[in-house]
Amino acid sequence: MDKFIFRVCVYLVVSVFIIGGLARVVFAGIIMEQVGYEKGSSQKNKETIYISKNKVKSVSEGGHEMTIFDLNTGEMTLTNDEKKTYVVAKPEELFQSAQDAMAKAKAQMEEEMSKLPPEQRAKIEEMMKSHGINHPGASKPEDLTLKATGTTENIAGYSSRKFEVYKNGKLDREIWTSKDVIPNSELDPKKMADYMKEMQRMSAKFNPGKEGAVSDLSEQTKVYNQIYETGFPMRSVDHFSDSGAYIEEVVSVTKTDIPDKEFQPPAGFKKITLQEMMSSE
Repeated sequence: MDKFIFRVCVYLVVSVFIIGGLARVVFAGIIMEQVGYEKGSSQKNKETIYISKNKVKSVSEGGHEMTIFDLNTGEMTLTNDEKKTYVVAKPEELFQSAQDAMAKAKAQMEEEMSKLPPEQRAKIEEMMKSHGINHPGASKPEDLTLKATGTTENIAGYSSRKFEVYKNGKLDREIWTSKDVIPNSELDPKKMADYMKEMQRMSAKFNPGKEGAVSDLSEQTKVYNQIYETGFPMRSVDHFSDSGAYIEEVVSVTKTDIPDKEFQPPAGFKKITLQEMMSSE
């Protein structure tokens, strides 16, 4: 279950990263190579992104995880390489399944904890509280501030502008965008925006018990839309702690013809329902 929810979060992040692009040259498709890594680490997670005709496919290194977004239908395809299966779902269906899974896991956890001695249960509850788990109503709306730095850098051959996002006055994320990477002929900004609005609406609707979730989402949407309207994110630096940061960066861009079959589930994979995928995680 945790793996499923983690993948959902990753797919959301990937969705956000494919907004924008105002290139002047028309071509049949684009392939990007992207790496993700913690600052100071030599270990890098590689990912390939295919974009053509309002369809986006993201493939992890080795092809073990694949996500396909079809902005024409508003559907997402998730694959399971180990079991050779795939599922097709819209945002509301995806989030409903995630909510059901979280509710089931919470019930199971509470049942197990009810069997523990009071002292041991109190320690576990305190530990969970310190990690922000099962602590509804404690969060307050966060103040997000966007700063356009005026700094530019060449990333994967494209001039990219740097933006900074501050959360409650503290640097939270740095993002470099380029306007020359993806043309509207390959990725319709309106279709992408409509799809993202639906994803964000479902995220707010199914966020369990968090005060300020809707206002937080509205503010985040406003800030990040302002960034993505300037172009495609070529690099992001997420400052998750005072000393740690996670970096995602496009390292190469190739303009080429991409056949429609590239956006189909792999041959030999069996289509299953969301419920079947959940039970197999």
